[in-house]
Amino acid sequence: MPRIALISDIHGNLPALKAVLEKMDSMDPDFWLCLGDVVGYGPFPSECIDILRERNIRTLLGNHDAGVCGKLSVKHFKNPNRKLIKHTQEIISEEQKKWLFDLPYTISDSDIWLAAHATPIHPEKWMYLDSAVKARKVLSEIDFKLCFVGHTHVPAVVADQIGIINFNKEYKYLINPGSVGQSRDNDFRASCMLIDTDKWTIDNLRVEYNTEKVLSGLIELGFSRRESHQLLRY
Repeated sequence: MPRIALISDIHGNLPALKAVLEKMDSMDPDFWLCLGDVVGYGPFPSECIDILRERNIRTLLGNHDAGVCGKLSVKHFKNPNRKLIKHTQEIISEEQKKWLFDLPYTISDSDIWLAAHATPIHPEKWMYLDSAVKARKVLSEIDFKLCFVGHTHVPAVVADQIGIINFNKEYKYLINPGSVGQSRDNDFRASCMLIDTDKWTIDNLRVEYNTEKVLSGLIELGFSRRESHQLLRY
């Protein structure tokens, strides 16, 4: 599976997910991997879950998924997102909750890559790998060439050695594809990555989608426009 379509942090954002799938499908990846947080923040959790299940996309457990399915207390979330997580618990089916509950904390492929939502080291603690120092510490503790994580909503590629800019098979890398549904790098477009482990290349793709449809969906659920902007960070 040399060409990996890497997505993360969909957060119930159906228009963003559809736009990313359409873009990535045109690039014909060999394997799809979702790093978790299918739900939370956005108004279409059920639809996003169904798409991942229908397409048989391997998916990890994110902290918002854990909150919705009962593995993590909603006390760990702040309003208005706590309110949305409680609402999500009411609108998705019991079968969908079980699907979330059964998602793994980590997935690996031989000695090539290891994936987790936040970090593969104590993944249930949901720590943020939001610096090169933290990323290199994790890389020093695992025996994989590539470590895939999400959680920060910011795309990043960090080598295990300082000063390495290019993607080179001689080094180890932590790779974060950014967020499909709620980007936090001052670029509102959806973010995803295509990784070729044969040619050893990475493409960070940014995809436009209908943001107004997502805001309208939240308003229909009873959130104010201010709360909706706050949830999506628009």
